[in-house]
Amino acid sequence: MKHLVLVFAVLISGLSFAQIDDNWEDASEKLPGYVITNKGEKIEGYLKRFLKIKSQRKVKFFKTLDSKPIVYGPKDLKAYKIENDNYETHPYEGLSGKTKVFLLRTIEGKINLFDYYIRVEDDKGAEMTLSKKGNTEVSLDFDGTKIQTEILAVKQEKKGNNYLKFTSPKLMFSFKGIMSKYVSDYPELAKKIKNKEKGYRILAILKIVNEYNAHFTH
Repeated sequence: MKHLVLVFAVLISGLSFAQIDDNWEDASEKLPGYVITNKGEKIEGYLKRFLKIKSQRKVKFFKTLDSKPIVYGPKDLKAYKIENDNYETHPYEGLSGKTKVFLLRTIEGKINLFDYYIRVEDDKGAEMTLSKKGNTEVSLDFDGTKIQTEILAVKQEKKGNNYLKFTSPKLMFSFKGIMSKYVSDYPELAKKIKNKEKGYRILAILKIVNEYNAHFTH
């Protein structure tokens, strides 16, 4: 049980989160990027960065720096990019059932890894001053809320996307069987996972995915 708790703690990393005023995105900078519509059309322009959780639900797009914004949701787009961050629309099974969200892609390859952010509570409030000039001060008011990160794998196959949620209890208890099957088209790697070799267990997810992707790029 202690081992499972450790695994869960590693896979879901707690990040401090600032509960910023609703007008935060109005003051944020317009950054270059693009959106990809459900028809596959790529439209370049500018986007405003939302907070981590809000970025999963909507994106504010500007065709030009001076144009009025268009707000898109996951049902409207296949993907969007803001500066160096790539988001894709995928289903996520939450408490309310399967629903589409924008997921931040962290690793690209035959297996893509995505981060999904959820909010949790914490009792440690704090405040941080960003800048101070004369009588003007810009601060972040931390209300004690935290964000946790869940990792989701998406593998493209002929029948469609094959999803793997690394924080699911089923995967944590049956990692060698599920993961070895997931990478079965790379038999050597699948064998290492199935035999529970050192460096190929559940704590080595990033290593396994990177090794798998590297194999199919040569």
